[in-house]
Amino acid sequence: MAASTTGSDRDFREQLGKFRLDPGVAASVTSEHTRTDAQQSRSKRVSTACEFCRKRKKKCDFRYPNCSACTRAGVRCTVLSQGQQIFNASVPRDQLEKLQKRVEWLEHIIRKKTGTDVSDIPTGSAVDGEGELDWWYHVPELIAGNQTAASPGGATDSSSAGSPGIAPELPNIGEIFRDKLENRRPSTARPAAAPPKVLRLSSFEEAQTVANEYFDSLGYQYPFLHRGEFMTNLRRIYNSETVPSDAQFSYHIVMATAVLIGSSDGSMSSSFYNASRETLPLALQNEDLPALRALLSIALYTMFSTSGPSVWHILGTAMRLATSLGLHKAKQPGQTVDLVEDQMGKRAFWSLYNLDRLTATTLGRPVSISDEDITTELPREYDDNWVEAPGACNMSIPVQVVRLRRIFSRIYRAFYSNRPRPSREVVAQMINDFRTELDAWRNNAPLLLSAIHYSTSYFDYLYYTSLLLMYRPSPINPAPDDACIVGCGDSSIQIIRSYWDSYSLGKIKWIWLTLCQIYSAGITILWCIEQNIRALNEGRPVLWEPKDDMVRYGVDAVIVLLEEFGKRRKGVDRLATTFQKQSSAVLSRMVHSPPVIDDVLLMNGPVPEIDPSVVEQLFYAYDWFQDEVATFYTL
Repeated sequence: MAASTTGSDRDFREQLGKFRLDPGVAASVTSEHTRTDAQQSRSKRVSTACEFCRKRKKKCDFRYPNCSACTRAGVRCTVLSQGQQIFNASVPRDQLEKLQKRVEWLEHIIRKKTGTDVSDIPTGSAVDGEGELDWWYHVPELIAGNQTAASPGGATDSSSAGSPGIAPELPNIGEIFRDKLENRRPSTARPAAAPPKVLRLSSFEEAQTVANEYFDSLGYQYPFLHRGEFMTNLRRIYNSETVPSDAQFSYHIVMATAVLIGSSDGSMSSSFYNASRETLPLALQNEDLPALRALLSIALYTMFSTSGPSVWHILGTAMRLATSLGLHKAKQPGQTVDLVEDQMGKRAFWSLYNLDRLTATTLGRPVSISDEDITTELPREYDDNWVEAPGACNMSIPVQVVRLRRIFSRIYRAFYSNRPRPSREVVAQMINDFRTELDAWRNNAPLLLSAIHYSTSYFDYLYYTSLLLMYRPSPINPAPDDACIVGCGDSSIQIIRSYWDSYSLGKIKWIWLTLCQIYSAGITILWCIEQNIRALNEGRPVLWEPKDDMVRYGVDAVIVLLEEFGKRRKGVDRLATTFQKQSSAVLSRMVHSPPVIDDVLLMNGPVPEIDPSVVEQLFYAYDWFQDEVATFYTL
């Protein structure tokens, strides 16, 4: 045993010598350990005598440059270095064992926290990108590169090799922002982009029309880009003038998104997107507001596209950048700020907040920042010319949306958590309080004639989706009462009507968010019908009494919309088939039950048993399809 551990004991002796002689380390040891070490040091004292006196085992008087003994003997007075003294000194075995166990424990912690095995790495080596100053600059490669991105250590990720389009995974964002953004280097000016790399439409007027379609739709919801600034750069691009690289990236990604949502020409959208990837590294070269806007633009594009990076990862990256920049914090009193920069920062942060809450609640995932950590104010309602017009300009719409998202976020936290379940009375009071807030929000929402759809229909849609989030079965309210059942049914009908109206006008957006909302509203209608049937079979009156044939129309609309989705998006056929089976099972029970909708549906005969899998999906795994959607869309 002693022979096998000689080498390791020697290493630990050297480390022990450094530990004993380093005052900074010694000061950090607790008083109890200090007393123990002092007792051991008295019994195992390390000699500081010169080499001549030490070998003769005589007391040295430490005279300089030669002690008295060396002077009398006529020899050179030499002293061993501290490392040599410790190396030749005896060390208690139990102390070595303690140090060995502690090193093993620390290596285990490092391996568990970072995934890095340091047991075979020489002491003092750069670990986990410590010597790599440009980790942040590998992010564009992983977002936009077709090839396998290299890790800071030179290794490649075999899991993403050969995958088309965007790399599926991003680097350890937490480490990037901890090590790099907290010690940010000064921002450098982005170079002007070379004109030959710009992809243009046939004319400036056509490009202007496409850009206006973007700002008149997504610009109302996520106003992190300024229309005036964008149009100025657009004109410069079509005049063959050079613009900064971040402006060129913004032009390409906005055009890619606008073409994607405005027409069925997927090839043109892909061309603009591929062009944006050429300037993405320069758009992200600084950890600043333009970089945040670039990430938000990518997130919007990938929400509408069947290819692209995971919107979940992009939003996580963007939120960490935003918090590192302090956009979530209020400015200090008396702090001088530029009006435009301050307001554009607020617009970017609250656009990110809006996307984060929407994505998290739809997929049943945690939000990326707590509301308690946000102290910054909402953006002020400035028009495109920076004239303040509360309730009367385009910014009034996104500000009103964010006000709802803050209520929406509190509803999500209140009902979809693992905290102890309160009493039914407390739950009922929570629902009444939130309903009062939501009604006040809708009643106070501004009406803009210039954006009549977004200030009426869009507000109604947001209002009913918030009600559905509150009323539907949740961990805190798994068995909703009669009022909740009625609220679920009415809200679901209104949500389906909203999507059907958009579909009839050719304005529906065939994206995964739309799919989730339509499917969720559809199964909620079936759930409410099943509650009616159970009440009637138990001799109680019906709970939900929709007007006319709204239930039939609603179910038929969901079936049609899911079938249309299946023609445009891969993987939706399974959801469409599942909903058809669910609706058939529930409606067949409605046919054999007492009057629920109309007398035409009545039939004689026994009530059929409902499929147990349908019961599971409708009542106990209400949002099971979130994993299905996330799988198909790599979210």
